Amino acid sequence: MKAILKTLGTVVGIPTLFAILYYGFLASDMYVSEAKVAVRSAKSGVSTNGLTALLASPVLSSGGQDSLVVMEYASSLDMVEQLDNRVDFVDHYASRDNDFLSRLHKDATSDEVLRYYRDQVNIKRDIMSDVLTIKVRAFSPDMAQEINSLIIELNEELVNTLSNRMEDDAILSARTEVDRAVQHLRKTAQDINRFQSANDSVSPKDESIALFGRLSVIESRLSETRATLSETMAYMREDSADVVVLKNRIIALERQLNLEKGRVTGSGNGDLGSLVENFQPLVLEQEIAQQGYAASLASFEAARIEAQRKKQYLIRFVEPSLPDAASEPRRLIKIATVMVYSFLAYLIFGLLWSALKDHMGH
Repeated sequence: MKAILKTLGTVVGIPTLFAILYYGFLASDMYVSEAKVAVRSAKSGVSTNGLTALLASPVLSSGGQDSLVVMEYASSLDMVEQLDNRVDFVDHYASRDNDFLSRLHKDATSDEVLRYYRDQVNIKRDIMSDVLTIKVRAFSPDMAQEINSLIIELNEELVNTLSNRMEDDAILSARTEVDRAVQHLRKTAQDINRFQSANDSVSPKDESIALFGRLSVIESRLSETRATLSETMAYMREDSADVVVLKNRIIALERQLNLEKGRVTGSGNGDLGSLVENFQPLVLEQEIAQQGYAASLASFEAARIEAQRKKQYLIRFVEPSLPDAASEPRRLIKIATVMVYSFLAYLIFGLLWSALKDHMGH
């Protein structure tokens, strides 16, 4: 019995004694700063008030994939390097003021620093609400809060960078279409200007309408003059002054009528018919270019609105806390844990040793 108690005191008592010495007198206080953030994008919908609207309403939609990106970046070596550059992360955790088991070694490699960092920074994601909880352990309350704030700030920069890049990519193709439509519209305007300068005609279609109006007037006057001539010749001689005047007027009107008709039906590219035929495709092309430009502007605006609607934001709804008391290590729990595990080890190895002795006896 004395041997059993001696063995029990050795196996359980010695580790427990060391645990009491370390956790009771040597272990440095650790302060934990906690914050809660979420990645959201602005969406169309009816918003509500309060935290529920912030987390679950259709106005703010979840960005699950972006939350995973934030978690990966917050646990990366790049994050550690940024923290070390801004708040001397390594110097704080490697300070000799901290106990030798908790502190970071001065000559630690990058992989060792990263593993140590991941032990001190814990990020959990709530799958239902897609909320990230960030907990930072440090040897001073101010440093814990500062590191937590800086982790959130750096992740905000990352989310904004990725969001702006996605927005630029989303509207790039629409912007390209607008530029192409502008070039097309400018080219059609230049073609019309060259045509007008080369043919000394502003609008062959309008000139054609005006010409047909003049033809109608000339034909009407010619018909009236012919009727007047017929009436006059009924009571005057053919060589009378009035008859000669009317005949000369008819000849002049017929000459003017033939001249105007020649402008419409004449041969070559200089006649009005050819001008209208060559000018109409240019006008049609310009109308198509104007419609294409209007459509591209509408598409660009729609793409811009959609990109704004999907833009991601890192929202802080619980700011990093400033701990007013050390929460770790939990000294009594740690000591009790060492005692329990030592006792379990004693029982397991005792049973194994008994089984081995029985086997050797047989």
